[in-house]
Amino acid sequence: MRSVESPGAAPSASYAAPVTGPAPAPAPSSRTHPSAGLAMLMIVGGGLLTQLLTTVTGILSARMLGVEGRGQIVLVASLAMMTSQLTLGGSLPNALTHQLADRGVTARDGLRHLVPKWTRWALLPAAVAGGYFLIVERNTSGNAKYALAAIVLIMAMQVMMSRILVGAMLGEGADLIHIALTSVLPQAFVTAVLATAFAVGVHWNAVELSLVTMTCIFIVLFGRLRLLKKPTHREADALDGKQLYSLARRTHIGSVGPIDGLSLDRTLVGSLLGSVALGLYSVAFALASVTTILGACLSMVILPRVTVAQRDPETERHLVRRWLLLSAILIISVVVVLEVIAGWAIRVAFGTEFVAATACTHWLLAAAGVLDFRRVLIAVLQGRKLGGQASVIELAMTPVVIVGIVIASMRDSLVGVSLTMMAAGIVSCVLLGFAVARSAPGSRIRYVGTHTDADEGSS
Repeated sequence: MRSVESPGAAPSASYAAPVTGPAPAPAPSSRTHPSAGLAMLMIVGGGLLTQLLTTVTGILSARMLGVEGRGQIVLVASLAMMTSQLTLGGSLPNALTHQLADRGVTARDGLRHLVPKWTRWALLPAAVAGGYFLIVERNTSGNAKYALAAIVLIMAMQVMMSRILVGAMLGEGADLIHIALTSVLPQAFVTAVLATAFAVGVHWNAVELSLVTMTCIFIVLFGRLRLLKKPTHREADALDGKQLYSLARRTHIGSVGPIDGLSLDRTLVGSLLGSVALGLYSVAFALASVTTILGACLSMVILPRVTVAQRDPETERHLVRRWLLLSAILIISVVVVLEVIAGWAIRVAFGTEFVAATACTHWLLAAAGVLDFRRVLIAVLQGRKLGGQASVIELAMTPVVIVGIVIASMRDSLVGVSLTMMAAGIVSCVLLGFAVARSAPGSRIRYVGTHTDADEGSS
């Protein structure tokens, strides 16, 4: 997601998690190079390639682990991602990107004094996530659950660090191609390692597979740390922690994107229905995530165009109408293709053990399409500087998603979970669509676009 205030690719858990998520959309900057068009193409292309590699990795891990083992590893990743999103990995990266870019200072100078404090803050929620994993897996025999709980703790901190480093690189105006490559290359390495191991007949368990992933994440973190600019050691460049936290708090809900940015569905399925059910559901999510990156990329393209078009209300109205129509056609086309091949893809790619996931996959694919179009609507509102309305809608829909998944889980229905996600997406689209229509130039309902004041001033 990844988010309401800053659209990006939603975190995937088709394996456990991608080694790194696709880099968030950069704010236009004179320091962004080599060229805005090429850099954006690299970011979008890098996100698509990373998602493809993640899906392949998910297939390999499913073949190695089976349904229950896959469910365990997805729960590990979901808890790590949720912990990061709710704490330091949520809105703080966006806030520090803004502050570093605004002040024009290096991350090493601006953030050095805050890193020890952040490390201490990260330990407690990460430990809570590890403890929660032990509660969920309390009836599982063997000692593997204790190792996996420790991996939840470490991986949660890794995800936080990874997002903070990406935010720091963007704030410094780092080469976006480098950022994209630090996402793609490590994920390609993980895929290559798993493919080689699978080809020679090695079958790792959930702990061993997680250790491979963590090793690759550490490589990513080291690479991104090396790409940060050298410090100048000017004390005046240190960022004000209180000001940074204040900005992060104001944008936290939007940055998290709670409907599908917290891994709520996977976490609740794993907690209430167990690892086997989560293993099946994760296959459905793996296919659905192919469309998720599409929605993220569309929102990245649409947002700056709508923002620039605010100067010309007539152009803006036609632009929004055209992009909404094109987005709907593209999303529907991709979803239809995936719906047609879903049953075959699960049987051939994941194996007969996962065929039971076919029914919920069909519904979750439809839900993913609706949620993708929701991202496009959110981007339109953001371009009109009305992203706060989207945040309110996201927050209001979150309890509905939780209650719906709990009810479906009580009935042991993965199809019910998928239907809940689709219902939440439909309601969100209706509410967001009304907000988009109401804010459109010349709307008979009520136009509150950002260009009104400018128009009045010029008259």
